[in-house]
Amino acid sequence: MSPQRLALRTLLLGSSRSVLAIVLIAASLCVLDLYAGHVASVRARLEYQAVIGERLGHLAILRATPPGAQAGERMFDADQAGRVQRLLSATAGVALAVPQMSVSGMASTGQRSALFHGEGVSAAPDSTAVAAKQLPGKLHPGIRNGIAVSSGQARSLGLRNGSSVTLSGASLDNATLPLDAEVVDVYSTAGQPEGARKPLLMPFEMAQSLQGTERTERFVVYLSEPHKLDELRTHIATSLRAAGIPVHIKTWQEQSEVHARPQGFSDLAFDSVAGMVFAVIAATIAATISMNALERRREIGVLRALGMRSSSVFLMFVMEGVWMALIGVAASLLTSAVIAWIVNRAALSYTASHAVSNAPMLVELDFNRISMAVVAAMAVALLAALVPAFKAARGAIAPALAS
Repeated sequence: MSPQRLALRTLLLGSSRSVLAIVLIAASLCVLDLYAGHVASVRARLEYQAVIGERLGHLAILRATPPGAQAGERMFDADQAGRVQRLLSATAGVALAVPQMSVSGMASTGQRSALFHGEGVSAAPDSTAVAAKQLPGKLHPGIRNGIAVSSGQARSLGLRNGSSVTLSGASLDNATLPLDAEVVDVYSTAGQPEGARKPLLMPFEMAQSLQGTERTERFVVYLSEPHKLDELRTHIATSLRAAGIPVHIKTWQEQSEVHARPQGFSDLAFDSVAGMVFAVIAATIAATISMNALERRREIGVLRALGMRSSSVFLMFVMEGVWMALIGVAASLLTSAVIAWIVNRAALSYTASHAVSNAPMLVELDFNRISMAVVAAMAVALLAALVPAFKAARGAIAPALAS
């Protein structure tokens, strides 16, 4: 019988120690799988908050200019803006592309005043685009001076729907005039992290007027297939440069100020949990193989006396550790899937029966991280089994038979 089959037969006949080792490996990997799903869920929430909540889009297209260029030179002129819009509209994978203009200044109601940071956006985006329906803050296409303010801005200025406010833009290059605006929407910022952008939204043309320009600062692009972000970024940049429009394209990760810190923390936490899990697996495999080899010294002596080579004994114990890890991995995957299914089903049922408005916290499974964890666990198990297997294989035959 081959060493691999002997190792599997030993586990299947199995001592309580080997079964306990498999259970411990499975439980450790199950914890890691579920924690990887939690990290994936956090990242998905951060992406949604940045792309939709902060209106950063998946990509932001800006005009590439040399250092020291004037503010107007860093924007697209009317001809370039039209060409960029047409090219983006014809690009597969682009769900929505809208021009944006940042504007800052002073907002005054006559009784209260406050500084504001605003974004000029399209007042009537494509209503069929899913991205457009999810964006916070809705402008009224029929009200050219209608603005949308966050709940925090509304409280600080004492605004509500229908309130009037005077906006004065701050521009270094052009003289601007104050504009009267009407509040058409007060949008909630609940769930957005501290430091996230909560801009005052206004029609794009109004932002241009406050800046005293007819140029376009940037185009914000929402993708129908976000997983192709890098591929589409390269494709769009190449197409625009081929059309004679130098651009610089930023991803939402590069734009969001609140993304880097949570991502770094979640990566560090996951690496710490993974390190502890792999340490538990290594210790479990090494201890179990060592104890099994010690208890089976007479069996090893008999096999050696019957002609089994020391290399085969070594391979048998190594494969015993690998089989333990493999069975533990299979059990952990099954357990993780069952736990995720039960928790998600219970959460969705509770939400439906109690008419909860907030989305339930669902358990996700990050298959990329799970695959990496499986490969790492198998490698750790193999390495952990080498030393006790080597010690078992080099033992002398006579003392083993006499034990």
